[in-house]
Amino acid sequence: MKKNIFLVKIVYLFFTLFIINSCTKQFEDLNIDPNAFNSSAPENLFAGSVKSTLDLVGGVMNDQMFMMYASYYGGKGGQFSNFFFTENALDNWWKQFYVDCIKNNQEIIDTYSDNPDFKNRVLIAKIWKSYQYSVLVSTFGGVPFEDASKGLNATNYSTEEEIYTSILDMLKEAGEQIDKNGDQLLPDPIFNGNTELWIKFANSLRLKIALRISEGFPTLAQQHGVDVMIKESDFISSNSENALIKWGSEQQNWSYNYSRYIFVEPLIDILPNINFHYILNLKTYGDPRLFAIVEPSNNPIDIIDEVFKSGSTTEKIRVRYKLAHFGRPLGGNGIVDGWNLNQNLNVLSGVATQRFSRPKKEVFMAQDMSFNLITNAEINFMKAEAKLKGWGGSKTIEQYYYDGIDASFQQYGVSGASQYKQRDGIRWGSASVGDKDLYGIQTSGISADPMDKIVRQRWLGSFNQGHDMWCLQKRTRLLPIIAHFNPDGSTGLDWSEIPERMVYPPLSESGFNNAGYIAASARLANGNDLTSPLQMNKPYTPVNYPSLNVEFNQDFATNFYGPSEDDLIAAGIPYTKL
Repeated sequence: MKKNIFLVKIVYLFFTLFIINSCTKQFEDLNIDPNAFNSSAPENLFAGSVKSTLDLVGGVMNDQMFMMYASYYGGKGGQFSNFFFTENALDNWWKQFYVDCIKNNQEIIDTYSDNPDFKNRVLIAKIWKSYQYSVLVSTFGGVPFEDASKGLNATNYSTEEEIYTSILDMLKEAGEQIDKNGDQLLPDPIFNGNTELWIKFANSLRLKIALRISEGFPTLAQQHGVDVMIKESDFISSNSENALIKWGSEQQNWSYNYSRYIFVEPLIDILPNINFHYILNLKTYGDPRLFAIVEPSNNPIDIIDEVFKSGSTTEKIRVRYKLAHFGRPLGGNGIVDGWNLNQNLNVLSGVATQRFSRPKKEVFMAQDMSFNLITNAEINFMKAEAKLKGWGGSKTIEQYYYDGIDASFQQYGVSGASQYKQRDGIRWGSASVGDKDLYGIQTSGISADPMDKIVRQRWLGSFNQGHDMWCLQKRTRLLPIIAHFNPDGSTGLDWSEIPERMVYPPLSESGFNNAGYIAASARLANGNDLTSPLQMNKPYTPVNYPSLNVEFNQDFATNFYGPSEDDLIAAGIPYTKL
Protein backbone atom coordinates (compact mmCIF):
# COMPACT_ATOMS: atom_id res chain seq x y z
CA MET A 1 0.00 0.00 0.00
CA LYS A 2 2.81 2.39 0.92
CA LYS A 3 4.54 1.53 -2.36
CA ASN A 4 1.40 2.47 -4.32
CA ILE A 5 1.12 5.77 -2.50
CA PHE A 6 4.76 6.50 -3.27
CA LEU A 7 4.20 5.77 -6.96
CA VAL A 8 1.21 8.08 -7.01
CA LYS A 9 3.36 10.82 -5.52
CA ILE A 10 6.05 10.23 -8.14
CA VAL A 11 3.48 10.50 -10.93
CA TYR A 12 2.10 13.67 -9.36
CA LEU A 13 5.59 15.16 -9.07
CA PHE A 14 6.39 14.53 -12.72
CA PHE A 15 3.03 15.97 -13.73
CA THR A 16 3.78 19.08 -11.64
CA LEU A 17 7.20 19.40 -13.23
CA PHE A 18 5.64 19.15 -16.68
CA ILE A 19 3.15 21.94 -15.91
CA ILE A 20 5.84 24.15 -14.44
CA ASN A 21 8.08 23.57 -17.48
CA SER A 22 5.23 24.87 -19.60
CA CYS A 23 5.45 28.26 -17.96
CA THR A 24 6.66 31.24 -19.85
CA LYS A 25 9.76 33.43 -19.84
CA GLN A 26 11.89 32.30 -16.88
CA PHE A 27 9.41 29.68 -15.73
CA GLU A 28 11.50 26.83 -17.13
CA ASP A 29 14.43 27.75 -14.87
CA LEU A 30 12.68 26.90 -11.62
CA ASN A 31 14.72 25.11 -8.97
CA ILE A 32 12.54 22.22 -7.79
CA ASP A 33 13.34 20.08 -4.78
CA PRO A 34 12.88 16.46 -5.94
CA ASN A 35 12.09 15.38 -2.39
CA ALA A 36 9.33 17.96 -1.81
CA PHE A 37 6.33 15.63 -2.15
CA ASN A 38 4.06 17.38 0.33
CA SER A 39 4.67 21.03 -0.51
CA SER A 40 5.85 23.17 -3.37
CA ALA A 41 8.09 26.21 -3.24
CA PRO A 42 6.16 29.47 -3.75
CA GLU A 43 8.13 30.11 -6.96
CA ASN A 44 6.86 26.85 -8.47
CA LEU A 45 3.27 27.54 -7.51
CA PHE A 46 3.42 31.16 -8.63
CA ALA A 47 4.89 30.36 -12.04
CA GLY A 48 2.12 27.90 -12.78
CA SER A 49 -0.54 30.35 -11.63
CA VAL A 50 0.82 33.18 -13.78
CA LYS A 51 1.18 31.01 -16.88
CA SER A 52 -2.37 29.68 -16.51
CA THR A 53 -3.75 33.18 -16.00
CA LEU A 54 -1.82 34.44 -19.02
CA ASP A 55 -3.15 31.66 -21.25
CA LEU A 56 -6.71 32.19 -20.06
CA VAL A 57 -7.12 35.96 -19.65
CA GLY A 58 -4.54 37.11 -22.20
CA GLY A 59 -5.13 34.19 -24.53
CA VAL A 60 -8.39 32.37 -25.15
CA MET A 61 -10.81 34.72 -23.34
CA ASN A 62 -9.13 37.78 -24.83
CA ASP A 63 -9.36 36.36 -28.32
CA GLN A 64 -12.84 34.90 -28.19
CA MET A 65 -14.57 37.48 -26.05
CA PHE A 66 -12.81 40.53 -24.63
CA MET A 67 -11.30 41.87 -27.88
CA MET A 68 -14.75 41.97 -29.46
CA TYR A 69 -16.35 43.63 -26.44
CA ALA A 70 -13.62 46.29 -26.46
CA SER A 71 -14.18 46.90 -30.20
CA TYR A 72 -10.59 46.01 -31.04
CA TYR A 73 -11.65 43.11 -33.29
CA GLY A 74 -14.26 43.26 -36.04
CA GLY A 75 -16.80 40.53 -36.72
CA LYS A 76 -15.57 36.94 -36.56
CA GLY A 77 -17.06 33.49 -36.10
CA GLY A 78 -18.06 31.94 -32.79
CA GLN A 79 -20.85 32.48 -30.27
CA PHE A 80 -18.78 34.59 -27.87
CA SER A 81 -17.59 36.81 -30.71
CA ASN A 82 -21.21 37.25 -31.76
CA PHE A 83 -22.27 38.33 -28.28
CA PHE A 84 -23.52 35.03 -26.88
CA PHE A 85 -21.74 32.10 -25.22
CA THR A 86 -21.17 28.36 -25.21
CA GLU A 87 -21.91 26.52 -21.98
CA ASN A 88 -19.00 24.09 -22.34
CA ALA A 89 -16.46 26.87 -22.86
CA LEU A 90 -17.76 28.76 -19.83
CA ASP A 91 -17.50 25.64 -17.70
CA ASN A 92 -13.91 25.11 -18.83
CA TRP A 93 -12.90 28.73 -18.27
CA TRP A 94 -14.49 28.78 -14.82
CA LYS A 95 -12.67 25.62 -13.77
CA GLN A 96 -9.38 26.92 -15.16
CA PHE A 97 -9.78 30.13 -13.18
CA TYR A 98 -10.37 28.39 -9.88
CA VAL A 99 -8.17 25.31 -10.30
CA ASP A 100 -5.27 26.26 -12.58
CA CYS A 101 -5.02 29.98 -11.83
CA ILE A 102 -6.26 30.67 -8.31
CA LYS A 103 -5.66 27.46 -6.36
CA ASN A 104 -1.86 27.34 -6.73
CA ASN A 105 -1.51 31.01 -5.89
CA GLN A 106 -3.78 30.66 -2.86
CA GLU A 107 -1.59 27.79 -1.62
CA ILE A 108 1.31 30.24 -1.28
CA ILE A 109 -0.81 32.47 0.97
CA ASP A 110 -2.14 29.55 3.03
CA THR A 111 1.21 27.80 3.45
CA TYR A 112 3.65 30.64 4.02
CA SER A 113 1.70 33.51 5.64
CA ASP A 114 3.02 32.71 9.12
CA ASN A 115 6.64 32.45 8.00
CA PRO A 116 8.47 35.82 8.07
CA ASP A 117 11.07 34.48 5.63
CA PHE A 118 8.38 34.48 2.95
CA LYS A 119 6.75 37.82 3.77
CA ASN A 120 7.35 39.49 0.37
CA ARG A 121 6.40 36.39 -1.58
CA VAL A 122 3.11 36.06 0.28
CA LEU A 123 2.34 39.73 -0.42
CA ILE A 124 3.17 39.21 -4.09
CA ALA A 125 0.75 36.27 -4.13
CA LYS A 126 -1.89 38.60 -2.67
CA ILE A 127 -1.24 41.11 -5.46
CA TRP A 128 -1.71 38.37 -8.02
CA LYS A 129 -4.84 37.12 -6.28
CA SER A 130 -6.21 40.67 -6.45
CA TYR A 131 -5.54 40.80 -10.18
CA GLN A 132 -7.17 37.41 -10.78
CA TYR A 133 -10.31 38.29 -8.85
CA SER A 134 -10.47 41.77 -10.39
CA VAL A 135 -10.92 40.04 -13.75
CA LEU A 136 -13.46 37.54 -12.41
CA VAL A 137 -15.68 40.03 -10.58
CA SER A 138 -15.75 42.59 -13.42
CA THR A 139 -16.57 39.83 -15.91
CA PHE A 140 -19.22 37.83 -14.04
CA GLY A 141 -20.20 39.92 -11.02
CA GLY A 142 -20.19 38.43 -7.53
CA VAL A 143 -18.28 35.13 -7.52
CA PRO A 144 -17.09 32.53 -4.99
CA PHE A 145 -14.32 34.21 -3.03
CA GLU A 146 -13.83 33.49 0.67
CA ASP A 147 -15.14 29.92 0.58
CA ALA A 148 -13.36 29.22 -2.71
CA SER A 149 -10.09 30.41 -1.16
CA LYS A 150 -10.59 27.72 1.51
CA GLY A 151 -10.93 25.05 -1.15
CA LEU A 152 -14.64 24.38 -0.56
CA ASN A 153 -16.49 22.95 -3.56
CA ALA A 154 -19.97 24.19 -2.67
CA THR A 155 -19.43 27.84 -1.93
CA ASN A 156 -21.29 31.06 -1.31
CA TYR A 157 -20.86 33.84 -3.83
CA SER A 158 -19.43 37.01 -2.33
CA THR A 159 -20.93 40.26 -3.57
CA GLU A 160 -19.11 42.65 -5.89
CA GLU A 161 -18.60 45.11 -3.05
CA GLU A 162 -17.22 42.45 -0.68
CA ILE A 163 -14.70 41.29 -3.29
CA TYR A 164 -13.60 44.78 -4.29
CA THR A 165 -13.20 45.75 -0.63
CA SER A 166 -11.02 42.72 0.02
CA ILE A 167 -8.77 42.98 -3.02
CA LEU A 168 -8.24 46.71 -2.59
CA ASP A 169 -7.25 46.09 1.02
CA MET A 170 -4.81 43.38 -0.10
CA LEU A 171 -3.25 45.76 -2.60
CA LYS A 172 -2.95 48.46 0.06
CA GLU A 173 -1.27 45.95 2.37
CA ALA A 174 1.18 44.84 -0.32
CA GLY A 175 2.00 48.37 -1.46
CA GLU A 176 2.79 49.43 2.11
CA GLN A 177 4.43 46.31 3.54
CA ILE A 178 6.63 44.80 0.84
CA ASP A 179 10.21 45.25 2.00
CA LYS A 180 12.47 46.36 -0.85
CA ASN A 181 15.37 44.65 0.90
CA GLY A 182 13.41 41.58 1.95
CA ASP A 183 12.96 38.14 0.41
CA GLN A 184 12.69 37.93 -3.37
CA LEU A 185 10.57 35.88 -5.71
CA LEU A 186 13.16 34.18 -7.93
CA PRO A 187 12.64 33.23 -10.64
CA ASP A 188 9.94 35.83 -11.19
CA PRO A 189 7.96 35.65 -14.46
CA ILE A 190 6.84 39.29 -14.33
CA PHE A 191 9.42 41.56 -12.64
CA ASN A 192 12.51 39.34 -12.39
CA GLY A 193 12.63 39.56 -8.60
CA ASN A 194 12.42 43.36 -8.44
CA THR A 195 10.42 44.03 -5.27
CA GLU A 196 10.21 47.76 -6.02
CA LEU A 197 8.34 47.03 -9.24
CA TRP A 198 5.93 44.77 -7.36
CA ILE A 199 5.16 47.73 -5.09
CA LYS A 200 4.55 49.91 -8.15
CA PHE A 201 2.31 47.27 -9.72
CA ALA A 202 0.30 46.93 -6.48
CA ASN A 203 -0.30 50.69 -6.31
CA SER A 204 -1.03 51.02 -10.03
CA LEU A 205 -3.49 48.11 -9.95
CA ARG A 206 -5.13 49.60 -6.87
CA LEU A 207 -5.73 52.87 -8.74
CA LYS A 208 -7.05 50.98 -11.78
CA ILE A 209 -9.58 49.05 -9.69
CA ALA A 210 -10.59 52.16 -7.72
CA LEU A 211 -11.38 53.98 -10.97
CA ARG A 212 -13.17 50.91 -12.35
CA ILE A 213 -15.63 50.88 -9.44
CA SER A 214 -15.99 54.66 -9.10
CA GLU A 215 -19.40 54.61 -10.75
CA GLY A 216 -20.87 51.77 -8.71
CA PHE A 217 -19.04 52.16 -5.38
CA PRO A 218 -17.97 55.83 -5.23
CA THR A 219 -17.15 55.95 -1.51
CA LEU A 220 -14.93 52.85 -1.58
CA ALA A 221 -13.32 54.03 -4.81
CA GLN A 222 -12.54 57.50 -3.46
CA GLN A 223 -11.15 56.11 -0.21
CA HIS A 224 -8.54 54.04 -2.03
CA GLY A 225 -8.05 56.48 -4.90
CA VAL A 226 -7.14 59.38 -2.62
CA ASP A 227 -4.94 57.17 -0.44
CA VAL A 228 -2.96 55.67 -3.30
CA MET A 229 -2.51 58.94 -5.22
CA ILE A 230 -0.45 60.19 -2.27
CA LYS A 231 2.07 57.49 -3.21
CA GLU A 232 2.45 58.79 -6.75
CA SER A 233 6.19 58.07 -6.85
CA ASP A 234 5.33 54.42 -6.30
CA PHE A 235 3.38 54.05 -9.56
CA ILE A 236 4.69 52.60 -12.80
CA SER A 237 6.59 55.58 -14.20
CA SER A 238 8.32 54.49 -17.42
CA ASN A 239 7.85 51.99 -20.23
CA SER A 240 10.74 49.97 -18.82
CA GLU A 241 8.54 49.38 -15.76
CA ASN A 242 5.43 48.28 -17.67
CA ALA A 243 3.67 45.34 -16.01
CA LEU A 244 3.54 42.66 -18.70
CA ILE A 245 3.86 38.93 -19.15
CA LYS A 246 5.58 37.25 -22.09
CA TRP A 247 4.94 33.90 -23.66
CA GLY A 248 8.00 31.89 -24.76
CA SER A 249 9.74 30.70 -27.91
CA GLU A 250 9.49 26.98 -27.09
CA GLN A 251 6.40 25.30 -28.53
CA GLN A 252 4.87 24.50 -25.13
CA ASN A 253 5.15 28.19 -24.26
CA TRP A 254 3.88 29.70 -27.52
CA SER A 255 1.28 32.44 -27.31
CA TYR A 256 -2.35 31.58 -27.91
CA ASN A 257 -2.43 33.82 -30.99
CA TYR A 258 0.59 32.21 -32.60
CA SER A 259 -0.62 28.68 -31.90
CA ARG A 260 -4.13 29.38 -33.21
CA TYR A 261 -3.50 31.70 -36.14
CA ILE A 262 0.07 31.27 -37.37
CA PHE A 263 1.29 27.74 -36.60
CA VAL A 264 -1.83 26.19 -38.14
CA GLU A 265 -3.97 27.46 -40.98
CA PRO A 266 -7.25 28.49 -39.32
CA LEU A 267 -10.66 28.86 -40.83
CA ILE A 268 -10.95 32.23 -42.57
CA ASP A 269 -14.02 33.22 -40.58
CA ILE A 270 -12.30 32.99 -37.20
CA LEU A 271 -9.25 35.06 -38.10
CA PRO A 272 -9.13 38.28 -36.07
CA ASN A 273 -9.57 41.47 -38.08
CA ILE A 274 -9.08 44.96 -36.69
CA ASN A 275 -12.32 46.67 -35.76
CA PHE A 276 -13.66 49.28 -38.19
CA HIS A 277 -14.18 51.95 -35.51
CA TYR A 278 -10.75 51.46 -33.99
CA ILE A 279 -9.00 52.11 -37.32
CA LEU A 280 -11.41 54.97 -38.04
CA ASN A 281 -10.27 56.75 -34.87
CA LEU A 282 -6.61 56.21 -35.66
CA LYS A 283 -7.07 57.36 -39.25
CA THR A 284 -9.04 60.52 -38.43
CA TYR A 285 -6.17 62.09 -36.49
CA GLY A 286 -3.29 60.85 -38.63
CA ASP A 287 -2.19 58.64 -35.75
CA PRO A 288 1.17 56.98 -36.59
CA ARG A 289 0.43 54.22 -34.07
CA LEU A 290 -1.90 52.81 -36.71
CA PHE A 291 1.04 51.46 -38.71
CA ALA A 292 2.62 49.93 -35.59
CA ILE A 293 -0.58 48.16 -34.54
CA VAL A 294 -2.32 47.28 -37.81
CA GLU A 295 -1.03 44.86 -40.45
CA PRO A 296 -1.70 46.16 -43.99
CA SER A 297 -4.04 44.04 -46.07
CA ASN A 298 -2.31 41.76 -48.58
CA ASN A 299 -5.24 42.45 -50.92
CA PRO A 300 -6.16 46.17 -50.58
CA ILE A 301 -9.43 47.70 -51.73
CA ASP A 302 -9.72 50.32 -54.50
CA ILE A 303 -10.70 53.79 -53.33
CA ILE A 304 -11.79 56.80 -55.35
CA ASP A 305 -10.90 59.96 -53.48
CA GLU A 306 -10.86 63.72 -53.97
CA VAL A 307 -7.68 65.54 -52.96
CA PHE A 308 -6.01 68.89 -53.51
CA LYS A 309 -3.87 68.98 -56.62
CA SER A 310 -0.14 68.95 -55.96
CA GLY A 311 1.02 72.38 -54.84
CA SER A 312 -2.53 73.75 -54.54
CA THR A 313 -4.85 74.45 -51.63
CA THR A 314 -7.87 75.27 -53.79
CA GLU A 315 -7.94 73.03 -56.87
CA LYS A 316 -9.04 69.43 -56.33
CA ILE A 317 -8.62 66.31 -58.44
CA ARG A 318 -10.15 62.82 -58.30
CA VAL A 319 -7.77 59.91 -57.86
CA ARG A 320 -7.93 56.15 -57.51
CA TYR A 321 -5.56 54.26 -55.23
CA LYS A 322 -5.41 51.11 -53.15
CA LEU A 323 -6.12 51.32 -49.43
CA ALA A 324 -4.31 48.71 -47.36
CA HIS A 325 -5.56 49.67 -43.89
CA PHE A 326 -9.29 49.17 -43.40
CA GLY A 327 -11.18 47.62 -40.50
CA ARG A 328 -14.01 45.13 -40.44
CA PRO A 329 -17.36 46.31 -39.04
CA LEU A 330 -18.64 44.48 -36.00
CA GLY A 331 -20.99 41.85 -37.38
CA GLY A 332 -19.61 42.20 -40.90
CA ASN A 333 -21.98 43.96 -43.28
CA GLY A 334 -25.07 43.14 -41.24
CA ILE A 335 -27.67 45.89 -41.09
CA VAL A 336 -30.88 46.46 -39.15
CA ASP A 337 -34.16 45.58 -40.82
CA GLY A 338 -36.00 48.69 -41.97
CA TRP A 339 -32.97 50.74 -42.94
CA ASN A 340 -33.54 50.03 -46.64
CA LEU A 341 -29.90 50.62 -47.49
CA ASN A 342 -28.58 49.93 -50.98
CA GLN A 343 -25.62 47.59 -50.50
CA ASN A 344 -24.30 48.67 -53.89
CA LEU A 345 -23.32 51.92 -52.17
CA ASN A 346 -21.36 50.08 -49.49
CA VAL A 347 -17.70 50.21 -50.49
CA LEU A 348 -17.04 47.21 -48.20
CA SER A 349 -19.86 45.09 -49.62
CA GLY A 350 -18.54 41.80 -50.95
CA VAL A 351 -15.03 42.31 -49.54
CA ALA A 352 -13.76 38.89 -48.50
CA THR A 353 -12.95 38.39 -44.82
CA GLN A 354 -9.29 37.67 -45.47
CA ARG A 355 -8.84 41.10 -47.07
CA PHE A 356 -9.51 43.14 -43.92
CA SER A 357 -6.55 44.39 -41.91
CA ARG A 358 -5.32 42.27 -39.03
CA PRO A 359 -3.25 42.90 -35.90
CA LYS A 360 0.44 43.53 -36.57
CA LYS A 361 1.91 40.07 -37.03
CA GLU A 362 5.31 40.53 -35.42
CA VAL A 363 3.76 42.23 -32.37
CA PHE A 364 0.43 40.54 -31.70
CA MET A 365 0.92 37.16 -33.39
CA ALA A 366 4.47 36.33 -32.25
CA GLN A 367 5.41 33.17 -30.38
CA ASP A 368 6.74 35.19 -27.45
CA MET A 369 4.39 38.15 -27.65
CA SER A 370 3.65 40.20 -24.54
CA PHE A 371 0.38 40.75 -22.75
CA ASN A 372 0.17 44.09 -20.95
CA LEU A 373 -1.33 44.30 -17.48
CA ILE A 374 -0.67 48.03 -16.91
CA THR A 375 1.53 50.35 -18.97
CA ASN A 376 3.10 53.71 -18.24
CA ALA A 377 0.78 55.31 -20.79
CA GLU A 378 -2.28 53.82 -19.11
CA ILE A 379 -1.21 54.88 -15.62
CA ASN A 380 -0.83 58.48 -16.82
CA PHE A 381 -4.37 58.46 -18.24
CA MET A 382 -5.59 56.94 -14.98
CA LYS A 383 -3.83 59.65 -12.99
CA ALA A 384 -5.44 62.26 -15.24
CA GLU A 385 -8.87 60.86 -14.39
CA ALA A 386 -7.99 60.62 -10.69
CA LYS A 387 -6.96 64.28 -10.74
CA LEU A 388 -10.21 65.12 -12.52
CA LYS A 389 -12.12 63.39 -9.71
CA GLY A 390 -10.27 65.40 -7.07
CA TRP A 391 -8.26 62.45 -5.77
CA GLY A 392 -4.98 64.37 -5.84
CA GLY A 393 -1.90 64.38 -8.02
CA SER A 394 1.21 66.52 -8.47
CA LYS A 395 0.47 67.56 -12.07
CA THR A 396 -2.46 69.07 -13.91
CA ILE A 397 -4.97 66.86 -15.73
CA GLU A 398 -3.66 68.23 -19.01
CA GLN A 399 -0.05 67.32 -18.14
CA TYR A 400 -0.98 63.75 -17.22
CA TYR A 401 -2.98 63.46 -20.46
CA TYR A 402 -0.09 64.60 -22.64
CA ASP A 403 2.35 62.41 -20.67
CA GLY A 404 0.11 59.47 -21.49
CA ILE A 405 0.20 60.21 -25.21
CA ASP A 406 3.98 60.61 -25.15
CA ALA A 407 4.41 57.33 -23.28
CA SER A 408 2.12 55.52 -25.72
CA PHE A 409 4.00 56.76 -28.77
CA GLN A 410 7.26 55.71 -27.15
CA GLN A 411 5.80 52.31 -26.28
CA TYR A 412 4.91 51.66 -29.93
CA GLY A 413 8.19 53.08 -31.18
CA VAL A 414 6.65 55.83 -33.33
CA SER A 415 7.45 59.53 -33.67
CA GLY A 416 5.18 62.51 -34.30
CA ALA A 417 3.63 62.94 -30.85
CA SER A 418 4.16 66.72 -30.90
CA GLN A 419 2.22 67.15 -34.16
CA TYR A 420 -0.45 64.69 -33.07
CA LYS A 421 -1.11 66.59 -29.83
CA GLN A 422 -1.82 69.76 -31.82
CA ARG A 423 -4.68 68.28 -33.84
CA ASP A 424 -8.24 69.41 -33.12
CA GLY A 425 -9.87 66.93 -30.80
CA ILE A 426 -6.53 65.72 -29.47
CA ARG A 427 -5.30 69.11 -28.27
CA TRP A 428 -6.45 69.79 -24.73
CA GLY A 429 -9.52 72.02 -24.67
CA SER A 430 -10.27 71.52 -28.38
CA ALA A 431 -13.05 69.56 -30.09
CA SER A 432 -13.36 67.81 -33.45
CA VAL A 433 -16.20 66.68 -35.69
CA GLY A 434 -14.37 63.56 -36.79
CA ASP A 435 -15.30 61.13 -39.57
CA LYS A 436 -18.59 59.26 -39.91
CA ASP A 437 -18.60 55.50 -39.67
CA LEU A 438 -19.82 53.24 -42.47
CA TYR A 439 -23.49 53.87 -41.67
CA GLY A 440 -23.22 57.48 -40.55
CA ILE A 441 -24.33 56.45 -37.05
CA GLN A 442 -21.20 57.08 -35.02
CA THR A 443 -18.29 59.45 -35.57
CA SER A 444 -14.69 59.60 -34.45
CA GLY A 445 -15.20 63.15 -33.18
CA ILE A 446 -13.84 64.04 -29.75
CA SER A 447 -15.43 66.70 -27.58
CA ALA A 448 -13.62 69.19 -25.38
CA ASP A 449 -14.79 67.26 -22.30
CA PRO A 450 -11.65 66.10 -20.43
CA MET A 451 -13.15 62.70 -19.65
CA ASP A 452 -13.91 62.09 -23.33
CA LYS A 453 -10.30 62.79 -24.22
CA ILE A 454 -8.84 60.66 -21.44
CA VAL A 455 -11.02 57.65 -22.23
CA ARG A 456 -10.42 57.90 -25.98
CA GLN A 457 -6.64 57.97 -25.61
CA ARG A 458 -6.63 55.17 -23.08
CA TRP A 459 -8.57 53.03 -25.58
CA LEU A 460 -6.39 53.95 -28.54
CA GLY A 461 -3.18 53.21 -26.65
CA SER A 462 -4.22 49.94 -24.97
CA PHE A 463 -4.72 47.63 -27.94
CA ASN A 464 -4.95 43.95 -26.95
CA GLN A 465 -6.01 44.78 -23.37
CA GLY A 466 -9.50 43.62 -24.20
CA HIS A 467 -10.82 43.05 -20.71
CA ASP A 468 -9.61 46.42 -19.40
CA MET A 469 -11.20 48.35 -22.23
CA TRP A 470 -14.49 46.42 -22.04
CA CYS A 471 -14.62 47.47 -18.39
CA LEU A 472 -13.75 51.04 -19.34
CA GLN A 473 -16.67 51.18 -21.77
CA LYS A 474 -19.15 49.63 -19.32
CA ARG A 475 -18.06 52.15 -16.72
CA THR A 476 -18.02 55.31 -18.89
CA ARG A 477 -20.10 54.60 -22.05
CA LEU A 478 -17.77 57.01 -23.88
CA LEU A 479 -16.13 54.85 -26.54
CA PRO A 480 -17.29 55.70 -30.09
CA ILE A 481 -18.57 52.23 -30.97
CA ILE A 482 -21.84 50.70 -32.14
CA ALA A 483 -23.89 47.57 -31.49
CA HIS A 484 -23.42 44.19 -33.13
CA PHE A 485 -25.74 44.07 -36.16
CA ASN A 486 -25.35 40.35 -36.76
CA PRO A 487 -25.41 38.76 -33.29
CA ASP A 488 -25.63 35.06 -32.60
CA GLY A 489 -29.06 33.64 -33.42
CA SER A 490 -29.35 32.35 -29.86
CA THR A 491 -29.81 35.93 -28.64
CA GLY A 492 -33.07 36.27 -30.55
CA LEU A 493 -32.09 39.87 -31.31
CA ASP A 494 -31.76 41.85 -34.53
CA TRP A 495 -28.86 43.72 -32.97
CA SER A 496 -27.07 43.50 -29.66
CA GLU A 497 -25.22 45.99 -27.48
CA ILE A 498 -22.00 44.72 -25.88
CA PRO A 499 -22.81 42.36 -22.99
CA GLU A 500 -23.04 43.92 -19.56
CA ARG A 501 -21.38 40.82 -18.11
CA MET A 502 -20.70 37.19 -18.89
CA VAL A 503 -23.09 34.62 -17.41
CA TYR A 504 -22.18 32.18 -14.66
CA PRO A 505 -21.47 28.72 -16.10
CA PRO A 506 -25.01 27.30 -16.30
CA LEU A 507 -23.91 23.65 -16.37
CA SER A 508 -21.32 23.21 -13.64
CA GLU A 509 -22.48 25.88 -11.19
CA SER A 510 -26.17 25.03 -11.36
CA GLY A 511 -25.31 21.37 -10.96
CA PHE A 512 -22.57 21.37 -8.33
CA ASN A 513 -23.16 24.66 -6.51
CA ASN A 514 -26.85 25.22 -7.02
CA ALA A 515 -27.58 27.15 -3.83
CA GLY A 516 -24.75 29.65 -4.39
CA TYR A 517 -25.62 29.93 -8.08
CA ILE A 518 -29.30 30.68 -7.42
CA ALA A 519 -28.56 33.24 -4.70
CA ALA A 520 -26.00 35.08 -6.85
CA SER A 521 -28.28 35.07 -9.90
CA ALA A 522 -31.13 36.48 -7.82
CA ARG A 523 -29.01 39.52 -6.96
CA LEU A 524 -28.76 40.45 -10.65
CA ALA A 525 -31.37 42.71 -12.25
CA ASN A 526 -32.20 40.29 -15.07
CA GLY A 527 -30.94 37.13 -13.45
CA ASN A 528 -28.01 35.19 -14.86
CA ASP A 529 -28.16 36.96 -18.20
CA LEU A 530 -25.80 38.90 -20.47
CA THR A 531 -28.00 41.97 -20.08
CA SER A 532 -27.80 42.15 -16.27
CA PRO A 533 -25.64 45.18 -15.48
CA LEU A 534 -22.97 44.85 -12.83
CA GLN A 535 -22.92 47.37 -10.02
CA MET A 536 -19.69 48.80 -11.48
CA ASN A 537 -21.46 49.54 -14.80
CA LYS A 538 -22.80 52.98 -15.60
CA PRO A 539 -26.54 53.01 -16.39
CA TYR A 540 -27.42 53.90 -19.95
CA THR A 541 -30.29 53.94 -22.41
CA PRO A 542 -29.72 51.59 -25.37
CA VAL A 543 -29.86 53.12 -28.84
CA ASN A 544 -33.03 52.52 -30.84
CA TYR A 545 -31.19 51.66 -34.04
CA PRO A 546 -34.22 51.19 -36.37
CA SER A 547 -35.24 54.80 -35.73
CA LEU A 548 -31.94 56.27 -36.94
CA ASN A 549 -31.36 57.99 -40.26
CA VAL A 550 -28.55 56.05 -41.89
CA GLU A 551 -26.59 56.17 -45.12
CA PHE A 552 -23.48 54.51 -46.48
CA ASN A 553 -20.38 56.67 -46.78
CA GLN A 554 -16.64 56.22 -47.12
CA ASP A 555 -15.29 58.73 -44.62
CA PHE A 556 -13.14 55.89 -43.26
CA ALA A 557 -11.14 55.96 -46.52
CA THR A 558 -11.43 59.58 -47.59
CA ASN A 559 -8.10 61.43 -47.39
CA PHE A 560 -6.66 58.47 -45.52
CA TYR A 561 -3.08 59.54 -46.22
CA GLY A 562 -3.87 63.26 -46.15
CA PRO A 563 -5.95 65.83 -48.05
CA SER A 564 -3.57 66.44 -50.95
CA GLU A 565 -1.87 64.74 -53.86
CA ASP A 566 1.42 65.64 -52.19
CA ASP A 567 0.42 63.52 -49.17
CA LEU A 568 -0.08 60.50 -51.43
CA ILE A 569 3.32 61.09 -52.97
CA ALA A 570 4.98 61.47 -49.55
CA ALA A 571 3.36 58.24 -48.35
CA GLY A 572 4.58 56.40 -51.43
CA ILE A 573 1.04 55.48 -52.52
CA PRO A 574 0.65 54.76 -56.27
CA TYR A 575 -2.46 56.46 -57.66
CA THR A 576 -4.25 57.20 -60.90
CA LYS A 577 -5.78 60.56 -61.77
CA LEU A 578 -9.37 60.29 -63.02
